[in-house]
Amino acid sequence: MTQQYLRALSLIVGNQAQAYDLSNLHVRFEVKNATVQTLKTLQARVFNVTDELAKLIQNEFTSVKLSAGYEGNIAQIFSGEITMVRRGKESATDTFVDIQAQDGDKAFGWATSSWTIDKGYTADDIYQHCLKDLSQYGIAAGFKPDFSNHPAPDAKTVHGQTRDVLRTLADSQGCTWSIEDGKLNFIPIKGYLPGAVPQINASSGMVGTPQQTIGGLVVRMLLNPVIKAGSKIQLNNADVASLTLTSKFQLPQVVPSFDADGFYRTFQVVHAGDSRGNTWYTDCVCAAVDGTAPLTSGFTQAVPENG
Repeated sequence: MTQQYLRALSLIVGNQAQAYDLSNLHVRFEVKNATVQTLKTLQARVFNVTDELAKLIQNEFTSVKLSAGYEGNIAQIFSGEITMVRRGKESATDTFVDIQAQDGDKAFGWATSSWTIDKGYTADDIYQHCLKDLSQYGIAAGFKPDFSNHPAPDAKTVHGQTRDVLRTLADSQGCTWSIEDGKLNFIPIKGYLPGAVPQINASSGMVGTPQQTIGGLVVRMLLNPVIKAGSKIQLNNADVASLTLTSKFQLPQVVPSFDADGFYRTFQVVHAGDSRGNTWYTDCVCAAVDGTAPLTSGFTQAVPENG
């Protein structure tokens, strides 16, 4: 088991010309991501930054990277574009700089698609066109399952925002799409990202008791940078506090089901930390890999109205 003491954090801000390491300062942060077509976000507060550096962050710096975990298990949990900076005082002696950033912000907001493809095109052809439209904003190919590639009988003309084309493509393939670490991911609704499957229990850093809720199975653990939205994790079902509604309120599939083998897919992941405080957690909203997913949940409400 990886050690879970001696916290580690790296916060880098900058632009193409220069970068500054803020890792030794007091930093509070929250990174939030979900497997829906909304952007991965970072909210970071950095304390007692010099006036000169604060002005650079406000006026010149455009990007931020955050890695966190424990010594021996630190990894990047956010890389994206700064969208807002605020300065102020938290107390008479402590100043702060708030940094808000989003992963793929320019691509999500500005990328457009305008092209025509001949009859006989497939879902992969649409994907490649969209990826080309996103690439000018620094987005590369991420995980994608095999699409059902039935040749279309007619030609297709597309003109609009690329995110809308991606939404239609994802729906047609039974997937959700998202951008993480500058990569475009398509994850099947009943699938998950490839990779090792971490076991979440008291020995590996689970905090408190996982809860079965209408909005999904909620679990907290010590900050684990390996966990991403769309990851597969394993829980001991006996550790979970179950939920049963009375017959008056019980409707089909209202409460997401358990997986018989304890395998769950993360729909939302929140990494939160305070380099000089108590907070250092990863919170997940999950659903059974081979079971019913939540009909509604707080993370689905994070999708922008214009997105």
